[in-house]
Amino acid sequence: MKSINAVRIGGAEILPLIEGGKGVSVSTGASAGAWAAAGGAGTISLVNADSYDEEGNIIPQIYHGRTRRERHEELIEYAVRGGIAQARIAHEMAGGKGRIHANILWEMGGAEHVIEGVLSGAKGLIHGVTCGAGMPYRLSEIAAQHGVYYYPIVSSARAFNALWKRSYSKASDMLGGVVYEDPWRAGGHNGLSNTENPLSPEEPYQRVAALRKLMRSFGLDHVPVIMAGGVWWLEEWQDWIDNPELGPVVFQFGTRPLLTQESPI
Repeated sequence: MKSINAVRIGGAEILPLIEGGKGVSVSTGASAGAWAAAGGAGTISLVNADSYDEEGNIIPQIYHGRTRRERHEELIEYAVRGGIAQARIAHEMAGGKGRIHANILWEMGGAEHVIEGVLSGAKGLIHGVTCGAGMPYRLSEIAAQHGVYYYPIVSSARAFNALWKRSYSKASDMLGGVVYEDPWRAGGHNGLSNTENPLSPEEPYQRVAALRKLMRSFGLDHVPVIMAGGVWWLEEWQDWIDNPELGPVVFQFGTRPLLTQESPI
């Protein structure tokens, strides 16, 4: 097994290991803080995150609005409060080590309001925003306004090309990394195009190599590619470590953290 070296991500040198974000109160401040404290990057989910009362009890998310719009505003308020609460927990547990990221689904109703609210209310506690489940064109603009790095989730070089040309090239300094979520291996929101066969998996190496080639054409050779989907043992990815064709690579673990002591499930 090759040794892994620290990489520069989000303005700091950390281990090339990231906790994958999982919603509905699964990726919490406790799990993210533990990852960061160990020298990697932890990820809190901003999807239905729990918030707490003064005694530390979870606040039930009960809706009182009479209209759909009123209840939607309540949902956003719960999400913002929960995201801020989890960011504070993660920050305290990390003790200044590693990085704390926040994950959100771009196509989630009110996503932009939630991101804005959490980053404003947890200023300085979150170092980066990871976003997928759609084409988050405004992610770079929002992240840059709050001084945090952004990490778009893509499933192909083609998707990143569209994001870069439309908006990301205007805020390239805050691009912390590009998450390649393999559409055949990932357990999350798998992005297959109409030209790809869901029954004929392609090897991730060739697809990530194509992504890196595109990134190099944009002057992004130093920006890490984060491999997500199917990562369990690093021994299975030795050919990716210190590989000059792929450049800096970071590995994202989504499923495996569910089995840790810090996991809320």
